[in-house]
Amino acid sequence: MGEEAVRSRPSGRRSPAARPTDDHLLDAARAVFAEHGFRQATMEAIARRANSTKPTLYAHFGDKDALYRAAISREAAALRQWVTTAYQAATTLPVDQQVHVYVMALFNYATAQPDSFRMLFDSQATGDAALIRRDLVDTITERVAEQIRRYLTDHDHRPGPSSDLLAAMMVGIVGKAAEYTLRLDDLDPLTAGELATRFIMAALNNLDPGLLDMIDRPK
Repeated sequence: MGEEAVRSRPSGRRSPAARPTDDHLLDAARAVFAEHGFRQATMEAIARRANSTKPTLYAHFGDKDALYRAAISREAAALRQWVTTAYQAATTLPVDQQVHVYVMALFNYATAQPDSFRMLFDSQATGDAALIRRDLVDTITERVAEQIRRYLTDHDHRPGPSSDLLAAMMVGIVGKAAEYTLRLDDLDPLTAGELATRFIMAALNNLDPGLLDMIDRPK
């Protein structure tokens, strides 16, 4: 066989430019984990979604646990940056408008990045992935608690543990509402976000001072 024929024969290998990047593989993993959840997702399905191979996935990330951890770390960082940017832009707004920004930040992210949001709020997360998810939720909850403390102070109540409890309620309600909205094609996320905002504000405006005192200044 001549030298020219050898040079023209396909090698069967991808060129360096065609090899998948970590982000490309993580995008595929995010889609499969969001669709099937951690337990039902398989490395084979992720490799197929990435138009790659299982050995490539293992070479880049190791096993499925490590791939899931890498994917959820990336998505948690993206959502943290998203809400931080939104919250910083709202610091000088009145309380009701700040609540609107806080609520809509999650609904807007769920709308713009549905696979990321589904993965982050997947209750199947365990181990390190669950800790990453909890740290993200705690970060958001603390930012909301800061606002609730200001709100209670403005309404002549010395804030205490109730601020953290109310913030956890608010984040939990909004997170589950946004997740639920993603399941329904005929439910407009922006309208659902407006309803969630008014629900939260109605709750804040009708807090029972006696109950707050029982939590913040127990006898």
